[in-house]
Amino acid sequence: MNLDAVPLPQGFALETAQAGDFEELLALRLRAMRDSLERLGRFDVQRARERLAEGFDPRATRHIVVDGCRVGFLVLEASPHHLWLKHFYIEPSHQGRGLGSRVMGWLIACAQASQMPLELTALKSSDANRFYLRHGFRAIGQGEWDIEYLRLPAWSDQRAVRALWAAFEARQWKRARALLRDDLQATWWTSAERFTNADVFIRAQAEYPEGWSIRLIECERLEDGRVLSIVRVDHPPQHYYATSVFRLDHGTVVSIDEYWATMEPPPDWRDGLDVDGRQRLDPTHDTRAVPQ
Repeated sequence: MNLDAVPLPQGFALETAQAGDFEELLALRLRAMRDSLERLGRFDVQRARERLAEGFDPRATRHIVVDGCRVGFLVLEASPHHLWLKHFYIEPSHQGRGLGSRVMGWLIACAQASQMPLELTALKSSDANRFYLRHGFRAIGQGEWDIEYLRLPAWSDQRAVRALWAAFEARQWKRARALLRDDLQATWWTSAERFTNADVFIRAQAEYPEGWSIRLIECERLEDGRVLSIVRVDHPPQHYYATSVFRLDHGTVVSIDEYWATMEPPPDWRDGLDVDGRQRLDPTHDTRAVPQ
């Protein structure tokens, strides 16, 4: 695909690499990966050289440039069926500033424009795993050292559901209402309530007691064309999950079936189990839960 056809966000530029840039790119990769590789006992300059050199193609390699200085690089290869992010590194001195997210936003836009999956691998011990999960990637397999990730392009109906949750979080009720058909059928099964028009449904959202925030965990298209979403609603001191199934018609929500659950500790009988393979966790630290 023509990557230049997808506009770059502000804050960085991309420049095509040259064959003579290999050594500098290798040094940058080593700086970016050293801590993670050392945690696994896998820091090896020669192995890193061989991995970067394997299939090295300057035409698929872009320098990430900020204020005229190279601060990272990526290697994005396109096949007829998917985009493969073979390498993606940011200088340690420029990490934690949002640059990686801006570049990833552009990569996702490229995949969306081409309607192709975006695939990559990440070292198991790397902080990059949380980064990729936060940007909508899903683990699809793993080897001895790496985890394989996939991010599918969003269909128009998925984008509409994401926009609806974002409008709710922003309290932009008119924008949310515009995404619903007038005769919306929305059922809240756990509280035994049904809304038979969009205006009343929006009123119920708008009058919900304040202090809440929405985090989207999943938004996937089902085989029958419906869209499934899972959100966490934080309303201290309570936290809730909503699993929703949407039916849409050309980007407009026609029906919603929604199931709410309250986050709560396990019962005493299960909390007392002393067996291998069971752990307690803090669901509020779920890296998939993205603020809307």
